[in-house]
Formats: sequence, structure tokens, C-alpha cells
Amino acid sequence: MIFPGRGFNKKLLVRPDGAEIMTKGKTGGMPLLMIPGLGGDSECWGGMFPRKLREGGIDPAVYDPRGLGQSSSGSREPSISLYAADAAAVLEDRAPGGAVLGWSMGASVAIGLALYRPDLVTRLILCCGTGDHGMLVRRNPEVFRPILDREAPVAELASVLGSMLLPLDQRGNTSFNRAFLSVIRDSFVRHEEGIRSQQKALAACPPAMSRLNEISVPVLVIMGDRDGLIPPREGENLVRDLPDARLEILSGGHGLIYERPAELAERVCSFLSLPGKDSWSPCPAGG
Repeated sequence: MIFPGRGFNKKLLVRPDGAEIMTKGKTGGMPLLMIPGLGGDSECWGGMFPRKLREGGIDPAVYDPRGLGQSSSGSREPSISLYAADAAAVLEDRAPGGAVLGWSMGASVAIGLALYRPDLVTRLILCCGTGDHGMLVRRNPEVFRPILDREAPVAELASVLGSMLLPLDQRGNTSFNRAFLSVIRDSFVRHEEGIRSQQKALAACPPAMSRLNEISVPVLVIMGDRDGLIPPREGENLVRDLPDARLEILSGGHGLIYERPAELAERVCSFLSLPGKDSWSPCPAGG
């Protein structure tokens, strides 16, 4: 089903288990599938980051993961591989043979997608991600315990995760903080079933480090130097094991999408315009 939109179209993809996945995108520029992190949907990217991408000739293709936004949960047991299969279906429908960006938990899904359907992915961007969630949780249990605790009220999870996503330069702005956290809390409460499923999948996320050498496409790894959830050394580990990867460390925390949207978009555009068989027309600076 196609739904009219403002400058883009919406499409509902029906998965084999009955889940309905809402996707949104445009055509004309270079397509980029964007996979959100825990609790994120098609609206989680803010305004400036997608706008700067479009100014650079990139057309973001976004979607609501199952159980979030306008997507239903389906009947399958939640797992990173299931989310990767959903992302593959969106990519195949929207931009077959395209680039993929995964943010936070979405980076794990993006890695799973690149391993599951290498024929669909031409370039990969991993933002604030890790190749081994289990190891990271064992190293920092005090950080991840409230994020993975499925017994705690979902509003508490929203508060913890939202505080990690707050732009560091806005920490003293009380009104901004209140509005930012309120949006996240309201979304988490409305979509508790989908949030709990993602918590379960993240807790069981299999390590990918031993298989990263199977990813042959160019990879850009972007980390925040003050990320309190996924430290920048995780980016170093990813680049070490990926055959064709480079690391960019930006000034900021886990919410680089909100904190450094123009700079982040510029790095993405530059990476996607690099010469190669899959290259697109050069992107101007994101400004």
C-alpha cells in the first residue's frame, strides 16, 4: 500500500509473519537506508541531519521497526537477525544495491543485514555501534543494567536512554531537556511491547567480530569521543576487523545525530561520494 506524503511516499510492507512495516522515502538522489537504535522509529532522526543529507544529494529511506511507530509487531520471536531481515526487506523495496546507516543498536542490525544479504549493501556506515554487545555489557554492567532491565517501568528506560542521547552542549538548557525527554518517554510508553522486544533482542545480540571479515564493502565507522554508552574504542575494534573501513571520531556523545548533525551529514556525504563502482555524484559540504 502507498500513502501520499509531503515530499515523500509511505509504503506498508507485510512480512511473512504478519508484521506490517511502515517505510518512508523519496527518489531522485542517492538512497540511504537508515536503521535506528533502541526505541527509535522513522521520526527519531531529528530535522537537521536528514535535511543536510538531502542537501548533499542523499535521499534517506527510513522506517518504523516492528512494534514501533506505525509498524506492527508480528508473531516472530524478536532477534537481531529478525530486525536485519526486516531491514533487508525495506532496502530491497526502497533501494536495492544501496548504502546503509545504522545508529547504536541499529549498527548491529546493519552488520547483520550486510552479512545476511551482502548482495543488497554497497556501503555501510556504523554510527556509535559495537561488534560485541555482550562483551560491552559485561565490562560496563552498571551502564547497561537499566537499559536491558525488562522489569523496570518503560518510562525509566526512556529517562536513562534519553539522558545519554541529550546533546552535551544542551545539558544546561532545562526547557530543552524537558521537551527532549518528554518526547522519548511518550513514545516509549505508547510502544512498550516493541520496546520490550528490542530489549530482549539486544540482550541476546550475538557477537559479530569473528564475521566482520566477511563484509567486503567500504565501511565508515563514526564514534563520539564522549559517548557514555558505546565508547570510541569500540570503533577501533570494528575498524581493526573490517577489511575496508575507516574510523571518524567526532566531538560529542551518543546522540551525535542531534549534537553534530551537519558535521555528521558531511562525513556521510563525503564517504558515499568516494570513487568506486557504486559511487554517486559528489556531495557538497553539509555546512
